[in-house]
Amino acid sequence: MKNTFCKFVVSATLFFSFLALGPLAHAENSNQNEIIVVYKNKDGKETVLDSDAEVEQQYKHLPAVAVKADQKTVKEFKQDPDILYVENNVTFTAADNTDLKILSEDADTSDNFEQWNLEPIQVKQAWKEGLTGKNVKIAVIDSGISPHDDLSISGGYSAVSYTSSYKDDNGHGTHVAGIIGAKHNGYGIDGVAPEAQIYAVKALDQNGSGDLQGLLKGIDWSIANGMDIVNMSLGTSSDSQILHDAMDKAYEKGVLLVAASGNDGNGKPVNYPAAYSSVVAVSATDQRNQLAAFSTTGNEVEFSAPGTDITSTYLHQYYATGSGTSQATPHAAAMFALLKQRDPGNTNVQLRALMQKNIVDLGMTGRDQQFGYGLIQYKAQQADKAYAAAEQAVKKAEQTKAQADIDKARKLVSQLPDSNAKKALQKRLDNVQAYRNVKDAKDKVAKAEKYKTKQTVDTAQAAINKLPNGTDKKNL
Repeated sequence: MKNTFCKFVVSATLFFSFLALGPLAHAENSNQNEIIVVYKNKDGKETVLDSDAEVEQQYKHLPAVAVKADQKTVKEFKQDPDILYVENNVTFTAADNTDLKILSEDADTSDNFEQWNLEPIQVKQAWKEGLTGKNVKIAVIDSGISPHDDLSISGGYSAVSYTSSYKDDNGHGTHVAGIIGAKHNGYGIDGVAPEAQIYAVKALDQNGSGDLQGLLKGIDWSIANGMDIVNMSLGTSSDSQILHDAMDKAYEKGVLLVAASGNDGNGKPVNYPAAYSSVVAVSATDQRNQLAAFSTTGNEVEFSAPGTDITSTYLHQYYATGSGTSQATPHAAAMFALLKQRDPGNTNVQLRALMQKNIVDLGMTGRDQQFGYGLIQYKAQQADKAYAAAEQAVKKAEQTKAQADIDKARKLVSQLPDSNAKKALQKRLDNVQAYRNVKDAKDKVAKAEKYKTKQTVDTAQAAINKLPNGTDKKNL
């Protein structure tokens, strides 16, 4: 495939910097302040709604109201015993660490782009087992998602004020979405979880800028709409209490939160919200399975994933290549989707623990500041061993046709992840069980004919009744 490279100056990684969250009393020259008021109870909420402040946003699952208020009203809020605290509606912007390189197609995309990032995480093994992220809902809180032939968008929400559309007008969100869920359709690229239900939550504008109010709206929407996983390829170097509280609330509601560690380099603090304990922090690796030079490190890093020269979907049906922990994060979010599909009953807490068994340990032994527990890597070897044990048990059941062996094999098969191979083993067991049922019925009939007691006759009849209608049942 011939590709023409043209360079657009767009953000490949979005990491926002909050303004200082200091006292609001210094803005004497401003009549109105955009603030977020966090209340303790219903009285606190009513105080805000009944005040002179202009209400911009109420949240369904967060005890907060975003408003515009003058200094006098802000002071009154701070002094109200029913209000926990007040924060500025701070802005954040794109860090512009790396430019995306757009791949322009001169002809039909009949072949896939090369994707080095799929091999290290062994995702193709998961696909062979039928794991594609099916029925798992992932919210991509970003700049939106642009319509693309290589993407299926299940829905979305606009958390920005200038448009009600969740369509991407920056490019970053579409790039992130493709890493997660680009279709396996024979051209373009392959997403890690191609059948995951992807939702575009637009919290960043065309310049890659947004505010805390919009991010909170995105989190609130994700809780209200039952998202399983939230991908946040964004971050800040400054803490925020309401942001922290919102992440904790979402996590308590069962949402698995995945965020970028940051692009500030080794030794710099992990960005927020990734630094919160309720959020999975992801660092970036390169093609040599080494830490990417730009990747932020720290004790909060939980896992690492490919994040350099990653090709994915982009605006206007294009594809683009970019680097950053923004690109590493969706790899992890999508891998969580595969694990969720395999074990749909697992909670977000259990999935984090399960991912620790699906890594390759890099760097220092055990968890470290660079790679966390390690590079995400689907452990098909474990599944292969489980399948081999189940298949061996089925073979034994086929040979002995003993009920104890059938029951043992059925237990092992039931523990396998759903796949065509599992269905084949179940069918073989069903055939053995059917043979066993007919044999048992014949034995009981023979015993009834020999002893002619009520008990033996009733036992034989019960065994016959369990058989499906057919020649064997009719003959007995």
